[in-house]
Amino acid sequence: MFKTLVEVITLVASFLIQHCLYGKCLPAGFYPRRILVIKLDHLGDVLLATPVFSNLRRAYPLAQIHGLVGELGEISLRNHPDVDKILRYNARFFRRSGGPKSQDRVLNVLSLLRGQKYDLVVNLRGDWVTALFALMRPTRYRLDYAWLQVANKLGLARFSGLHQLERNLDLLRVADIPTPCKLSTLHTSSEDKRWADGFLREADIPPDRPIIIIHPGSPISLKRWQTERFAAVADWLIEQKNAQIFYVGTADEVDIISTVQNQMCKDSINLAGKTSVSQLAELLKRCHLFLGNDSGPMHVAAAVGVRTIGLYGPGNPARFGPMGANCRAIRRQPHCPPCMGTVCKFGGEGCMNNIQTEDVIETIQAIYAI
Repeated sequence: MFKTLVEVITLVASFLIQHCLYGKCLPAGFYPRRILVIKLDHLGDVLLATPVFSNLRRAYPLAQIHGLVGELGEISLRNHPDVDKILRYNARFFRRSGGPKSQDRVLNVLSLLRGQKYDLVVNLRGDWVTALFALMRPTRYRLDYAWLQVANKLGLARFSGLHQLERNLDLLRVADIPTPCKLSTLHTSSEDKRWADGFLREADIPPDRPIIIIHPGSPISLKRWQTERFAAVADWLIEQKNAQIFYVGTADEVDIISTVQNQMCKDSINLAGKTSVSQLAELLKRCHLFLGNDSGPMHVAAAVGVRTIGLYGPGNPARFGPMGANCRAIRRQPHCPPCMGTVCKFGGEGCMNNIQTEDVIETIQAIYAI
């Protein structure tokens, strides 16, 4: 409740700052030399914002484009050709990756941002610190997602669609900035490519054997599909498709994956905690299918173009689903509200329980020819 209240207050404050101190339009002939994009969010959320950077680059090819992101957001932008500089700020509101250690840290961030002398700030999601930064009038021009969000509620402006990727781009469209780039992207290094090639070479997987990557974890327990059902699908993929199964996740998800493996009849490989996000991205480029819960690795899979199946319960795939021609989402209780808890407030095992093993197998058979 407290977190929701803080978010609402920050949203309204950011809206009022934009409405009173900045205009929603950019002047004719405006060409910024330096742009800051703020997205203090998690891995998948920042990936859904990468088209904003790409469209700004195409609109202003000579401008310096910086990103202010958290620790996991930095992973999404590292090596991105349309991002010239990454500034890190772990806001307390997004505490999965930590928070600033003291008030001095906040003052350092404000001082750093003021010193950059931005001509345009694009605020996709910030906190009270970024609102304070806007209140200091560091730039003449600012585009704020909070303004668009509140204006949409008041009927002053309209989102073009429901998905968050499109809504991020709507902020550019309001300012008449073209948005031809409409897909997330994640870029890796040559070292990541060499790692993936070397890993598969050592694994000695026959070239005709399909590689399937499965992520059964999630930071939010109610977003996790049952382990025994992941195990059943994995066994089916091995039996029917001769697939090589790799499980991926963070080091904290090793036990979840071990539980899945113990419920399987066939052999699989647990890579949880053994790859970086960019190494995982390169491995995903070489696989035939990704299956996982609504979480960061699913958005990584979609961003690199692999066939992706996302499993949804209390999250809304129409708003936060994987984007791309090769992406599908499965949800069997469409009206279940978003939930960040550990116990379903309606009782029972939660809405993820409504997704059956047969639902996933049918999706694989119908859409994802392996």
